Amino acid sequence: MIDKGNWYKLEDAEKLPSRTKSLLMRRYVNPGMVRLFGLLGLEEAWASSAEGMHIILNDGRRILDMTGGNGVLGLGHNHPRILSVREKIAREKRLEICKAFLSPYVAALAANISSLLPEDLDYSFFCNSGAEAVEGALKTAEKYYGGSRKGLIYTDHSFHGKTHAAMSVSSLDESRSYFQLLEQCYQVPYGSASALKEMIERHRQDVCAFIVEAIHGTRIIFPSEGYMREVRDICTKNGVVLILDEIYTGFGRTGYWFAFEAEGIVPDIVCYSKAFGGGKASIAGYTVRRPIFLRAYGSTKDCMMHSSTFSGMTEECATAIEALNIFKEEGLIEKSRKLGGYLGERLSALKIKYPERVNDVRGRGLLWGIELKPVFGLNRISKNIFPEDNQTLDSLTGAIVLAALFGRYNLLAYLGFTRRNLIVFSPALIVNEEELDKAVSALEGVLKTPWPVLISSFLTKRTIKP
Repeated sequence: MIDKGNWYKLEDAEKLPSRTKSLLMRRYVNPGMVRLFGLLGLEEAWASSAEGMHIILNDGRRILDMTGGNGVLGLGHNHPRILSVREKIAREKRLEICKAFLSPYVAALAANISSLLPEDLDYSFFCNSGAEAVEGALKTAEKYYGGSRKGLIYTDHSFHGKTHAAMSVSSLDESRSYFQLLEQCYQVPYGSASALKEMIERHRQDVCAFIVEAIHGTRIIFPSEGYMREVRDICTKNGVVLILDEIYTGFGRTGYWFAFEAEGIVPDIVCYSKAFGGGKASIAGYTVRRPIFLRAYGSTKDCMMHSSTFSGMTEECATAIEALNIFKEEGLIEKSRKLGGYLGERLSALKIKYPERVNDVRGRGLLWGIELKPVFGLNRISKNIFPEDNQTLDSLTGAIVLAALFGRYNLLAYLGFTRRNLIVFSPALIVNEEELDKAVSALEGVLKTPWPVLISSFLTKRTIKP
């Protein structure tokens, strides 16, 4: 064995000094990632524990987490019922995985998902990540047509994952510039039903599916009212499978079990993940309308054509079963809708109060974005911090505000994945009104601070290394 340094045991990892952690990450994981975390003032931070809405850092600071784990922590950190279920599975030494038997956990979980979804959205496949769910959904649509139709339509500003097929129906320029894409993928503007109709007519004998988000989660962009109903009608009339990506917005995030419910439509396939695992399980899935699934995979010959090594693991499925029950029994979907209205009112008041700082506030349920106006005096600073690439002023504006929220107010938010001047609040659905007030007050504290003060503090506390 090649000896490249120390060999670590679990207890060693738990006691790593912050500097050693950063050095190991820089050498063995990704130096650019370490530099980015340093830019945000997060390089030295690590949590000794986390519970509910809060993260306790190793220096004793108590951080209010308004990220919700970027959508994963719908139930907050270490929900006691989730911990109890996982401990039970381990304590009773339940069979974790075996492809020779039918799993009661998969059966029960699939039945529960069907109960949540409308009409004949009945058949589910469970996997490990949102991108894998999207891959499976796209394959199902293609298999439904027996390979005679391979065309896929997607929208601009979309994000469906980073595997090759998911990336092929996503619009991120940085990914599309470097990696090979599936052929016969056609982009249309988000929110334009007429553009979808024209694209289908142009490729009438080719298109098998249209994949779309009911809400653009990464940018928090809403289509006009009625768009999804028009999309449903167009897809139905043209025999195009309608795939709804609810990976970001599913399980109460927008005040509904699934965001598409607000439009009163039924997709042909719906993909989900993130909050599905209760903050502990790496699990995702997609559910398909009965006729489509049975035609694609319902025969004995085809039933195992789409599979996954870790699909249906006992602990993951048991965790998801408990997570769904918590959402339902504790009324978290209704709570998200109610508190979301309150949060939206408070954030909208900040837009009115600080029009020179805030360009827009938008959201639904417990998913809200505060779009900042860029500070044009940051040109030289941006070039010094990012000498190797051309980062936008929008990105640095968002980073400065994000760092101030964390450093000054012990509050953790995050930046929109494809719009870096968008500060996102997506707290766990267990959040209370007092915690929302604290978050809004912290944001106001930053917004009313003069930019020279924020910039000076940002530059002073950065731990950026070449």
